[in-house]
Amino acid sequence: MTSTRGRSLLPRWRAALVAFAAALSLLFATTGPAAAAEGSWQNLGGQATAQSAMYSATIGGNVYDVVRGSDGNVWFRFNGGGWRALGNFEAARTASPPRIIEFPPGRAFVAIRGMNSEIFYSQANNGSANFWTPWQQIASGAWAMGSPWLSLSSVTGSLRIDVPRYDGRINYEYLMHDNGTIRPGTSWTYSLGFQLAGNARDIEGESQIALWGYGWPEWQSYFTGGDGHVYRARTDQRNGQVTNVDQVPGGGICHSGVSAARLGNQTAVVRPGAGGYANQQRILISCTGSDGMTWINSSSDGGASWTGWRQPSGSPAPSSATPAVNATYDTWTVTIRWNRARSTLYPDNALIGKRIT
Repeated sequence: MTSTRGRSLLPRWRAALVAFAAALSLLFATTGPAAAAEGSWQNLGGQATAQSAMYSATIGGNVYDVVRGSDGNVWFRFNGGGWRALGNFEAARTASPPRIIEFPPGRAFVAIRGMNSEIFYSQANNGSANFWTPWQQIASGAWAMGSPWLSLSSVTGSLRIDVPRYDGRINYEYLMHDNGTIRPGTSWTYSLGFQLAGNARDIEGESQIALWGYGWPEWQSYFTGGDGHVYRARTDQRNGQVTNVDQVPGGGICHSGVSAARLGNQTAVVRPGAGGYANQQRILISCTGSDGMTWINSSSDGGASWTGWRQPSGSPAPSSATPAVNATYDTWTVTIRWNRARSTLYPDNALIGKRIT
């Protein structure tokens, strides 16, 4: 009797186990991080050649691009149009890439390291694509070695500017605005929380983003250490104190600075549960590896875990400069300065990029 019932029940148990395993497999497959979709590498700069990657900001649906040109001056374009010099040639000369951000709301703000190691800024005037305010110095005593890092404070509404110094320390400054008119800062302060290597990687600058951390808004600074590994410093926006410095896992070695960007609303930090929070927790970082190629790493949980270092899909992408990672609400664009000595696919120093979602 038992053998008869056992023969009849065994196939049912096997079927149930198979169904359970399939359901479990489906559960894990659907709850894991989604693979990023990538476009192909394309020439995004037209005939232009440059000494930096291309940095961009999308403001009111319009795209502003800036680069350090082959002549050492800052060049910009509006919505993919022709390239133009940004301001007076002599005033716009720089040894590091320019950086761009939306500040105050609705206006493009560009900051550069001047040839005297001070930091200067210019704004697109009244939203115009072709008219920029004269370059103005931000306080004095920046002693900047590389490009400034720009990020917004959700606590005060100010713009935080960090600059790497020649001794590896970080100077920072806050800019406020009155109804769109910027109030320049008075002096630079150096951060006590962490220190850079103070080598050539810092010349093109590292990166800083603003997002919701573990209970409060924070800045996350990404930089290449003296050992070539990538590190992250977390700073509490409420008091400006560095709360933690750790190495981005994966063991990657960078021969450039690090570029970083997060998705979501680019002008405000949202809390958990609010619309767009999940997008803001998605971070992409990039650098030029020891092989001269472009490498990326990503996180979908605000930097708590990472997918690991890898080359973007498609042909290997050699870069002669630190890659730039530019972000909109739902798309990153990685741009590089093509190194023709390693690949003849594009002209030397062309502005090449790809989109990642």
